[in-house]
Amino acid sequence: MNKDLRKVVILLAHPNMKESQANKALIDAVSDIEGVAVFNLYDQQGASFDVDEWSKIISDASALIYQFPFHWMAAPSLLKKWQDEVFTFLSKTPAVAGKPLTVVTTTGSEYEAYRSGGRNRFTVDELLRPYQVSAIHSGMSWQTPVVVYGMGTADAGKNIAEGANLYKQRVEMLIGSSNAGNNW
Repeated sequence: MNKDLRKVVILLAHPNMKESQANKALIDAVSDIEGVAVFNLYDQQGASFDVDEWSKIISDASALIYQFPFHWMAAPSLLKKWQDEVFTFLSKTPAVAGKPLTVVTTTGSEYEAYRSGGRNRFTVDELLRPYQVSAIHSGMSWQTPVVVYGMGTADAGKNIAEGANLYKQRVEMLIGSSNAGNNW
């Protein structure tokens, strides 16, 4: 496969990026990396997703990332719509098989809130199980999520900076692995 076609595809699902600090900083940290293709699903709001077009994009990708703010323990609705209209089809094809799937998300609450016995009662890993199951069901390689906690806390700025650095490292690792010819 042509190395130029091997991209990390990021599906950004944020209903209000103009007002976002955290997701904007995260996407800014990775969007200029060679080999990264960012698709803001909310730029296409109101239209149906073209399965043929998305099939080509995902087939040419080496990895897929879902990036979103964690709203009511899930992604914003447009990512679900994309999954229903596109991923349902792709999951039955070789387009996604063997490719890494990573979730990158931000939370309003601090890390301690997402623990057994914490305010939210469950870990983010537990709450992201539907994404993990869909990855496994479609033959993808589930990756450890990148979670940036505490956007509603005094530590938000520090957490965003650390999260952006971790996100950049993860994307560079995915690109480096695909350019090295590793099989997923």
